[in-house]
Amino acid sequence: MPVPGVRRSLPLPPIPGRDVPASDQGTITDLTVPRRPASPARRRLTRVVLALVALLGVVAAYYVGLYFYVDRTLDRVDALVTDGPEVLAPQLQESAQTYLLVGTNLPGRSGLSAVSTLIARVSDDGQQAVLVSVPPTALSDTPTCRDSDGEVRPAASEAFASALLDGGPSCLVRSVQQLTGLRVDHYLALDLERLPGMVDALGEVSVCIPDAATGAGSALDLPPGETRLTGEDVTDFLRAGSTGSDLTGAAAAEREQLVLTATLRTALDTGTVADPLTLTRLLTRTGDTFTVDADTALDDVRVLGSTLGDLSGDALQRAEVPVAQVGYVPAGSDQAAVVVDAAATRELFDAVIDGGTLPASAESQAAADGAAPADASTGPGAAGSLPDPTEALPAGTVTTVAPAGVTVDVLDASGVGRTTDVAEALAAGGFRVGARGEEPAAVDRTVVRYGPASVEPARTVAAAVPGAVLQPTEEVGAAVQLVIGPDFTAVSPAPVGTAVPTTAAPVPLDEGTGAASACS
Repeated sequence: MPVPGVRRSLPLPPIPGRDVPASDQGTITDLTVPRRPASPARRRLTRVVLALVALLGVVAAYYVGLYFYVDRTLDRVDALVTDGPEVLAPQLQESAQTYLLVGTNLPGRSGLSAVSTLIARVSDDGQQAVLVSVPPTALSDTPTCRDSDGEVRPAASEAFASALLDGGPSCLVRSVQQLTGLRVDHYLALDLERLPGMVDALGEVSVCIPDAATGAGSALDLPPGETRLTGEDVTDFLRAGSTGSDLTGAAAAEREQLVLTATLRTALDTGTVADPLTLTRLLTRTGDTFTVDADTALDDVRVLGSTLGDLSGDALQRAEVPVAQVGYVPAGSDQAAVVVDAAATRELFDAVIDGGTLPASAESQAAADGAAPADASTGPGAAGSLPDPTEALPAGTVTTVAPAGVTVDVLDASGVGRTTDVAEALAAGGFRVGARGEEPAAVDRTVVRYGPASVEPARTVAAAVPGAVLQPTEEVGAAVQLVIGPDFTAVSPAPVGTAVPTTAAPVPLDEGTGAASACS
């Protein structure tokens, strides 16, 4: 019904180009083609894809969370002093990275000798690395530093490992920088008692033994080449062999590096990363094994292991701090120590700082150490030359020097304080006793060390100490050193003409760093 006073409006005219005339076929909406419903198979595929994406997100979040959790659980210490005045030519060390790798609780050892130290210098592109081991008993000068409690520790001349055991990580870093001139960028301490647990988490690891000396120097006695080790095997591999031939700890540091590199390389394998249970076991044990400086992250440990694992041949050079003397007992001390060759050490690290490689003299020495023994035709007793350690002591060999003509240093490695008793027994047998002290090198049997000019006097000592083994080395000079092992029983008379037991045949030293590598 029309409303009074209101005019009814007319329909709006169509707008050209926009309005479509009405038709019997319906509106525009009615003309839209309806979407076909998704098939059951397509709906299932969509749900599977979404589930996989969600699962991958959860796994990724788990891995990231686990990584950061382990990174936070690493023990961290204030160790670095990168601006120390002992750092030489810091402008030449801006790009390269120097890692101080410290092993503690070395199986089979205690005190100073349970510490192994390896300096790893890695180039900025990661294509060249130099590894240098430092004897734990090397006499060194530790600058003023802050100990583990944050207290200032005065400068001291001490055994190298004492800087860590008595001072702390920061003091050891300062001692390394003082000795080498290198700037330490990363401090990484490894509890070697826990390292086998990391290997057990992986099941086993593949380790390449570069030469015969590296394998024979351990209690496991492995041949050169690839071998697979379980956690129990690793403990025996890290433990020194029975002869105490690793006089400076270089072989122990090399074995530690081989196992650590193999463990980290295995941890990076696709199979390990894809196995959440294995990776979880490994990373949680990693947190209990490592101690790092405040600025080093878990990823830095991974990078070091990956870099060292990928390098071989001339790209990975090894050396040890040049040594002038072993078995030296400083005045006022009862601890036998290693004396560093200061000039050769400075030459070595100057070359590392300048060019990132070993000097030619160090490479030549490494090659000489790994070379075959000299021709034994000169005779095992030839003056100025060491006997071929691979030859057995000829039957019928007798002593030619009387005990009164022999001065022998007495070093106790038995750990039960036999120095005085043995020295008095030797003196009663006519020997002249030189230095006395405690020997940190691990031995399972008594050893007689001697230099090239002391073959015959050493045989007299070996004849007087049943079970003793002769050990030639140029690092004792003209001295003869009796290193008392746990098998020592007594001192016997040894006049001229006494038979030298064939069991006292010389044993080789662990000097395999320069031999042709089975891993290149």
